[in-house]
Amino acid sequence: MTPLVEPPIARRTRKALLSEAGVMISLGRGPPFSSWNDAVSRVSTGVGLSTVLWVLALLIELVATSAAELPDGYYATVDTSTAPTLRTTLHAVIDDHTRYPYTSSATDSWDILTQADQNPADTTHILDVYRNASYPTVAGGNDNYNREHTWPSSYGFPRNIASNYPYTDSHHLFLADSSYNSSRGNTAYRSCDAACTEKPTLENGGAGGGSGTFPGNSNWRSGSGSTGRWQTWVGRQGDVARALFYMDVRYEGGTHGGSGLAEPDLILTDNLALLTTTSGNVAIAHMGQLSTLLTWHAADPVDAKERARNDVVFGFQGNRNPFIDHPIWATCVFEGQCAPAFTDDPLTTGTTQVKAVHITELRTRINALRNGCGLSNYFFTDSTVTAGSTMAQAVHLTDLRTALGQAYVACGQSAPTYTDATLATGVTVITAVHIAELRAAVIALE
Repeated sequence: MTPLVEPPIARRTRKALLSEAGVMISLGRGPPFSSWNDAVSRVSTGVGLSTVLWVLALLIELVATSAAELPDGYYATVDTSTAPTLRTTLHAVIDDHTRYPYTSSATDSWDILTQADQNPADTTHILDVYRNASYPTVAGGNDNYNREHTWPSSYGFPRNIASNYPYTDSHHLFLADSSYNSSRGNTAYRSCDAACTEKPTLENGGAGGGSGTFPGNSNWRSGSGSTGRWQTWVGRQGDVARALFYMDVRYEGGTHGGSGLAEPDLILTDNLALLTTTSGNVAIAHMGQLSTLLTWHAADPVDAKERARNDVVFGFQGNRNPFIDHPIWATCVFEGQCAPAFTDDPLTTGTTQVKAVHITELRTRINALRNGCGLSNYFFTDSTVTAGSTMAQAVHLTDLRTALGQAYVACGQSAPTYTDATLATGVTVITAVHIAELRAAVIALE
């Protein structure tokens, strides 16, 4: 069984509790115990049953808290009004993360990825990113799988040194089948065709499997480097795209706010001539292909596995991938398509009359959120509402609430609650407060 490694967010509390119980334990893989499992085994030979059960209770709690969920207010300072302001305010939230070494006798990227890429159907296995193979977990890796830099380290940060933050950033590292990782190399992410070489996947968790027909559930490749093409299989296209969106926004040059060490400016581009390998860490580096990644982002929406992965990495590094939490932000940052201000904002209760445009704007933005969370457009009652003609009715508001609630659930969040939970046709008067509540809920999910 793979040793459990405790995230730093919970570590101080657990260590204090163990100390109070008189159990001296060193977290991670160092002495006196090699792991939490080793601790249980050795404690059971030297202390009473009650202490053993107490330690086991801590371990069970550890499993339940090994991933840190999105805290309230994490994105409170983010401004989504324009692409530049969104980029700037997002960077301020996710930069200056805690760095873990790539390989170490203490907690390292192996430990983080073992939890982040755990097979949801079998916790003793990992699920690799390209082949979709389920391999028995082995601490520190093995011949079956290794670590993939989705942003190849050869493009800007090849030297694994303590000052190199992107090299060990687990938001863009994935466990990958060793041969597939080697086959991809530092090839740019680009669309392929049937003339490319197929790299098939295995069926696991209801995804992957099959071969012989393009694109199917396979990876496809041709050439190498910046002029080559690697098309990730459809089940993980969005994962790698959002990992690179994160890298572009997280690394914008300057220095780390904690260590003061210089960081590179990593830039996604469609100009593949800018992709150049470097022998040392450089100030500016490029990766592509941006337009392909945006297509993959739309084609493969965020799923529960990707959200859980984000939680695990956050539990260690202390920062999140915002494009997993808010997929719609990618179109604003990288395409300049940001949500416009609402008409009549703010609304004034008792003064602002509910208009057709208020309904139409909410429908448009809710459907955009649904698409970003993997849902199709909602078919609203009175598909076209006309100013001066269509009266705002309870059914229109109910539709909006239902469509938005489904988007919340699809994105892994609880549906919002509202004033006048039950709307009655012909009885409930639609007011500014109803529209304002929906607007606030839309903005919160965006």
